[in-house]
Amino acid sequence: MKRILSFFAATALLITCNITAAFATSNPEIETYASLTLSYYYVEMFSGGKGTADIDFLVRSNKLTDEIGIDSIKIYESDGDYVKTIYGSRSNGLILTDSGWHSDSYEISLPAGSYYAKVTVFATVGSITDSRTVTTSTVRIS
Repeated sequence: MKRILSFFAATALLITCNITAAFATSNPEIETYASLTLSYYYVEMFSGGKGTADIDFLVRSNKLTDEIGIDSIKIYESDGDYVKTIYGSRSNGLILTDSGWHSDSYEISLPAGSYYAKVTVFATVGSITDSRTVTTSTVRIS
């Protein structure tokens, strides 16, 4: 009797694992972040008001980092023309030290037009640094 129950339990577990694996590989909303230092990141650009854009971000690590945050923000016009780059530093608030996460909003002055950003987030633990670049949606600045 135990042998039959064990067989059915093992079969059910195998089917469940296969269904879960098939769902994970076929679902485009699930992203994998194979990283030694980054566990999660989010970046989005919003119209901040007259002549400004806000970059909202959250960068997390599953470890205490030496540095974490935004390495650079590259601004482009909606047609792809490069506008400018803002580099992250402790003084402008884009980089935080000795933390497991960093979340903030950064304001950028821009003339009227449509823009998007390519934002590079990073985390450093010891001698290991990992980064990812996120392209935001396009926003209209008035």
